[in-house]
Amino acid sequence: MMPFRLSTRGHYAVLVMYELAKAGGSYSSLQDISAYWSLSQGYLEQIVRPLREAGLVEGKRGFGGGYTLAKDASEITVGEIVRTVEGPVVPVQCVADDLHPERCPDDCRAKAVWQKVGQAIDHVLDSITLADLIREDFPSTPTSKGDRSRD
Repeated sequence: MMPFRLSTRGHYAVLVMYELAKAGGSYSSLQDISAYWSLSQGYLEQIVRPLREAGLVEGKRGFGGGYTLAKDASEITVGEIVRTVEGPVVPVQCVADDLHPERCPDDCRAKAVWQKVGQAIDHVLDSITLADLIREDFPSTPTSKGDRSRD
């Protein structure tokens, strides 16, 4: 069985944004982030480009330069980051495949299930901000207390 997962692009985008949030307004170089996480600096540069274009990060060249968050960490959700670099998060292609409706008829009940799953994923991703991630009490593993979403 193949688990549902995001691409490395989405995963690394969240890591980069997490590091920028931890820097608290200081500029961080992609070289330092790539060294710390053992990731390709070139790949991180490709990931940062759409984040910059979407107004989530700001860049500065030269000595002391790098990247910083363009908005407060409490205003940027994990969902916004992932959708910026990956597009819509869908568990199966037919949910996003409006170009070929013949592949899945309008009354397809399975498609309705996957749409609900996609909405649930979006809800969870949109309920977590970068500020939440850098909080010391943010759990690194799921708890038995249930959903941490904000109502």
